[in-house]
This record gives sequence, C-alpha cells and structure tokens, in this order.
Amino acid sequence: MGTTARRAAYPAAARALEERFEEIFEEYERTLAEFGSLLIVGDGTTRDQLKNNAADVIERAAKVLAGQERSLLAVEEEIYRNIEASDEPLNPHPDESFRAGVALCKAAVGVVVKSLLPGTSPEKVAGIALAVQEIVMDRISRMVMASYIDYLLTKVKETQFEERRRFSRELHDRLAHDMTIVTQSLDLYEAYKDDDEDKARERFELARRSAQHALDLMGEFSRELRMMETSGGLRIALENLMRISVPGGVAWDVSFEGEEEHLPDYVRDQLYMVLREGVRNAVAHSGSDRITVEVGITPRQVVAVVRDHGDGFDAEKPAREGIGLRSMEERASLLGGTFSLKPDPDGGARAEVRLPLVRERGA
Repeated sequence: MGTTARRAAYPAAARALEERFEEIFEEYERTLAEFGSLLIVGDGTTRDQLKNNAADVIERAAKVLAGQERSLLAVEEEIYRNIEASDEPLNPHPDESFRAGVALCKAAVGVVVKSLLPGTSPEKVAGIALAVQEIVMDRISRMVMASYIDYLLTKVKETQFEERRRFSRELHDRLAHDMTIVTQSLDLYEAYKDDDEDKARERFELARRSAQHALDLMGEFSRELRMMETSGGLRIALENLMRISVPGGVAWDVSFEGEEEHLPDYVRDQLYMVLREGVRNAVAHSGSDRITVEVGITPRQVVAVVRDHGDGFDAEKPAREGIGLRSMEERASLLGGTFSLKPDPDGGARAEVRLPLVRERGA
C-alpha cells in the first residue's frame, strides 16, 4: 500500500486531531514548560502565536490523514511563508523548534491513541500511531528546515549590518578626524601665510601629514575588504588580519598546529569570523603590547585562542557592550561548538573557541 493510500485510511484519527486539539495543545504547552523551552520562557513567541503554529500543524496533519491533502508544502514554499508571517526579526533557533516539534508530535499521538475504541487491535493502534507520527514530523521537519535557512539568512544580514556599522564608525572616528585636521590646518595656513611664515609652514606640513595618514587609512580599509575571505587558507587570512588590524608598536604572532585540510570550508570561514572579532576586541580593549592567535587542528576538533597580555578584566562583572561576545558565541553554537572569554593565568584575557569537525578525512 502506497504512502498516500495508507494515510487516507485513518479518518477517525483525523477527527480526533481536529476535535481534541485543545487537549493536544494543553499537553504540548505543559511539556514545553517542563523542559524550559524558549518558546515559553522567551520573549519571541506569544501564547497565541504558539497556539496558532500548533493548530496549523495539526490541521494539515488531519487533512492528510483524511485524504483531503495529498502532500505538505514544499520547503521553498515554507521559507516564504516563514518570512511573510514572521513578526520577529529572528525565528527561534532550529534546535528549539525541533524539540518543540517532537513535543507536539508526542502530544498528538497520545491523544489519538487514547481516542481509539476499546478492542482496537494492537496492529491498528501501531499503524495509526505511526501514521500520525510520520505526518506530524514530516510537517515539523519541513518547518525546521525552513526555519534553519531563515535563521542563517538573518545571521548573514546581521553580520553584514555589523560590518557596515563598523566601517562607518571607523571612517567617522579615524578618517573624518584626519580630514578635519587637514581643513583646519589649511584654514590656519591661509591666516598665517602673510604674517607668520613659520606658523604657516607648520600648519601646511600638518595638513600634508594628516592627508597622507588619511590616504593610508583608506588603503588599509581597501586591503581589509580584499582580504576578508579565507579561500587562501585560514593561517594566511589571520596573518593578513593581524598586519592590518594590529597597530604599530603592538607585537603579534599566529601559531598553527595540525593540518588545515581537516577544516571544512564552512567551519574555516566561521572560525575566522570569531577570531577576527577576538583580535579586534583585544586591540580595542586590552591595552596590550602583544596579541597572539593560536590554532590547533585535529581530525576531530579545532581549538583556537586569542590571547592578549593587557589589563585583563573582572570575571565576576558582565562584559562591556559592543565587545561582540554574542556574535562569537552564536557562531560557535551554530557549528555545535563552544566559546569562552576568561582572564588568562599569565595576565590579560583569553578568548577560546572549540569546534567539532564532523567531516573527518576519509569519512
């Protein structure tokens, strides 16, 4: 018997899903509360939204069981539905959505099985339970896939926004400062040139130096934009980053152990983003005269550390806003890894990221 025919053979299960939805939702909500789901305790989903989402899943499952709908939405359609229906800037993390989906599936199966007439054969009970589970989880899986794509697209947009904001800030703080000095110095040069040649010459030289410094900054920004990719290798990308980002007078070093070929491209790219933020934090906040990046790669995991030797920080106090910790933690989490920022035993701070390598050589 084909899948469609098997699904169409359970109208009683379809009626149970429709008529006893409130019972299903109560059990679903209770389960979410038990494991502290962010869909319950977080700020991103109201109870009405949670109920509407559950009702949509159960309604579609009932239609398939009753033979009224031959297939569920394609993933592509689901993505557009998610984007159009979302009132929030970021959907729940896919892990959270999947756990919630399993809870809804269990609640639906439990209610349907309890609704069966006494004397229903074990074979039929099992068949109905499996059919309900298959249809609900098929729907949930499609929603989670769409949610995951939506989640990643949102993260890409956030990263692009942060990059634009950083460049805007640096252009304002550094380039605009130099150009202001150029303008003021040239104005003073005009004022002094007829009455005080020495002061006029000083102001002209200052304008010239500031203009050259502004040109150098533009060159740095241009090089950084060209070198923000890791296609030439993580080590080369990090060395380019250190040359551009670490100011003169601050020593730096990049050390590697292991083979880069163990790193899948997507892991390498995300790891670079985390380490880049760590280097920028060390430059901006540590006051250190030395910054090091250490990367250790094995077939199973990569461990990378950004270490400075500066003022350190109080581990008991929350990190300062704008330090980029949230971005670093989320990038590590997306790859199943961990991120930590701790005082270094030798002084300064130690930012460490650990990522599992699910694609081993020869796998």
